[in-house]
Amino acid sequence: MRILARYILKEFFPPFIIALICFTFILIFDDLFRLTNLFVKKGISPLYLVELLIYVMPATVVLSLPMAALVAILLALGRLSTNNEIIAMKAHGVAFHHLMIPFLVVVAVLSIVDLGLMDYALPRANLAYAALKRDIQRHNPAFVLEEATVMKELETEGKLWMYESTDRKSGRMQNVKIWDGIWNGRPRFSHAQEATLGFENGRAMLTLYDGRTYEPATDNSDGYRVTKFQQQNLALQLTEDLERGTFHNQTPRSMRIAQLGAFVDTLEGALQTSKNPEFTRKKLRFAQVEYHKKFSIPFACLAFGLMGIPLGLMVKQSGKMIGFGIGLVVILVYYLLLQVGQSTGLNGMLSPALAMWLPNIVIGAFGIALSIRVMGEGKLRTWRDRDRKLPLVVNRKAES
Repeated sequence: MRILARYILKEFFPPFIIALICFTFILIFDDLFRLTNLFVKKGISPLYLVELLIYVMPATVVLSLPMAALVAILLALGRLSTNNEIIAMKAHGVAFHHLMIPFLVVVAVLSIVDLGLMDYALPRANLAYAALKRDIQRHNPAFVLEEATVMKELETEGKLWMYESTDRKSGRMQNVKIWDGIWNGRPRFSHAQEATLGFENGRAMLTLYDGRTYEPATDNSDGYRVTKFQQQNLALQLTEDLERGTFHNQTPRSMRIAQLGAFVDTLEGALQTSKNPEFTRKKLRFAQVEYHKKFSIPFACLAFGLMGIPLGLMVKQSGKMIGFGIGLVVILVYYLLLQVGQSTGLNGMLSPALAMWLPNIVIGAFGIALSIRVMGEGKLRTWRDRDRKLPLVVNRKAES
């Protein structure tokens, strides 16, 4: 059986490596085009683009690793079926579980590796990515000013701003709106008729003219305090030159599993005393969804293995491309279920745990059902052939 296991794994790893590389580059293309557009607007060195793509890599590998495992299983078993090696193995007494165990062992190991990437590499990469992207977005904001567009360069600091048009004579921005403190659920809003953006000592300064500021009441009521102003200077955390800084504002996606678990417990405790319970509940659901996602995506390798092994054995002659096509369909179904589960978990229609584990449960259940069917077909065929006798061969020469 050790020889059989080595032979099976030898068929598994070459397509697995190729599929992993292909899926990783396919997933990274979307980020490549989006980031290239940002770099063209900002006019900075392409080396920062390469650095951002390196930080994106763990997130894509975490997703592409389960997909590559499924495709590799289907291609390996498809190759063995095409060359009639599966039939030869069955003829020599190789049972279904003998073929299944090596694949299950390797997908279990891949699940653990993926979990390690999810817990260690991904949070660090997400934090470094957010820090560098924030520094890039702060660089020379005049290049990306767009009318009637909400600008999100300072979103991580809780600021959003926009203007509707530009006066052709004065060059001033018209009808400027600024939201500050958006993450605490009680933002501060400023509305000015005009504004100008300039730099003082390399720092951006937004000068507002003829406007009002609406601040939440200090007594935690639903009221606002309105303040009028003729001119007001607002310092923005934007720089004329690209400056690298340290990013400390961690989100659930940049937390390790232990940190995120503690964060969830903190939110659950704060929910009872929160002054804005709906906002806290949304943060809690988001954190819980991200917590369970850190486990469900890695163990998709195991779910795909349970599905891929019986599917691969059911593929008959000329089944290589058929197996590849089936793998793509299963992957599409899984990630559609993942997106649906994430949406239902965030809006509260399903519990975050069930929402994020639902794709694994569905794929794994189908895989177990197919495995039972494959094993049952072998037993049924044996039962049907139990009364058949070997054909009698008559030696005519001996009779004569």
